[in-house]
Amino acid sequence: MKKLLFAVATSIATPMALAGPTEALGLDEPFDRYTWLTAHNAFTSNGLIRNQRTTIAEQLEAGVRAFMLDLHPFEGRVALCHAKCTYGPGTERFATLLQATILPYLDTHPEAVITLQLEDFSTLAQLKAELRRVPRLGSVTFDPTTWDTERWPTYRELISRGQRLLIFSLNEANSGAIFTAHGTVHIMPTVRYTVENYWSLGMTILTHDRSCRSRWDADVQPLDRTSIPGKPGWRPLFTMNHFHGLPVAHHASHDNAFEELRSRYLDYCLPAAKRKPNYVAVDFHDEGDAQAFVDWLNQLPDAR
Repeated sequence: MKKLLFAVATSIATPMALAGPTEALGLDEPFDRYTWLTAHNAFTSNGLIRNQRTTIAEQLEAGVRAFMLDLHPFEGRVALCHAKCTYGPGTERFATLLQATILPYLDTHPEAVITLQLEDFSTLAQLKAELRRVPRLGSVTFDPTTWDTERWPTYRELISRGQRLLIFSLNEANSGAIFTAHGTVHIMPTVRYTVENYWSLGMTILTHDRSCRSRWDADVQPLDRTSIPGKPGWRPLFTMNHFHGLPVAHHASHDNAFEELRSRYLDYCLPAAKRKPNYVAVDFHDEGDAQAFVDWLNQLPDAR
């Protein structure tokens, strides 16, 4: 830990054009060594209250590799909606996103690895019915039960096995192996496989609570937890949330400024988690320096 703090303190302090995660670290590091830009409420570019200005397809092209998605039952399907579903252009079905955007991107970018972080309000039956509409999904999802390794598989190993889509869900009842006629889709329970700080800087932009406390009971799920139940050598992946309750696009350039993110990490999240985040989740990812901050993190040594 002292070695990491020294390296951070003596490293670059301003944003600059750096290599992406795999260019910086190569393909042979365990997956928990990489940091990825993450879009909070990634699907809301067409909604009334937007957390992002661009579509998920555009976010992928811009370098975003992890997406926070809310799922709700809607008209007999499972849709991407915030709080509740309403009629309008922003109500996309989950299977449509997977079939029309996520899988084609993986097809055309054979070294891409994508993460979905779900806040899922559907029932297991509803989710199964939606996933059955995506025949190839089981062939690309990451399944931790198939890995007999003492640590997370490397990036190259994920590519080699074709398990390039990691799916986590806050709804533990909808996690595990989901069998469909076209294969098995594995969804990891978020609280078991990840840690994350409390999700909000404050409800409005008038508040900036930069503290980095666990989203869940800190006695049960501390940010510095070092192992996953049943996978003792695997560290939980760490999500560093950095956004307000009510998104305001013009303020995102402040929240996503390099020095703001760097200070949040160095002064609060690094002491609490004792490690770099794997996912840096922001609103309006294209405002400010979020990508430069993620690139900077990938230049730093790991805490281990």
